[in-house]
Amino acid sequence: MKKHKIKNIKSLNDYIAELENKELQLQNQLHHNWQYLKSDFGSILRTSILHKAKLEGRASFLYWLFKIPEFNNTIGKTAERLAVKLENLVVKLINKIVE
Repeated sequence: MKKHKIKNIKSLNDYIAELENKELQLQNQLHHNWQYLKSDFGSILRTSILHKAKLEGRASFLYWLFKIPEFNNTIGKTAERLAVKLENLVVKLINKIVE
């Protein structure tokens, strides 16, 4: 921002008015950008994710999802729990058949 030489009250008021005008312009631009982001957020997100997948040579969202370590850990733990429950069910079924 360039320096203004304030000589009197009028020049101070002019400078304040100029700053207020710039503030309104910035607020309007911010409001416009926010509305654009809200209206196109889904497509922006999809484009970002799919673009990254294409750069990696994979166009699959699942491929991208499984590259996240936290997601893989969660899936692994869930699969382990399901395997234990299935094993318990099979043991109960075998016990019923044997009795």
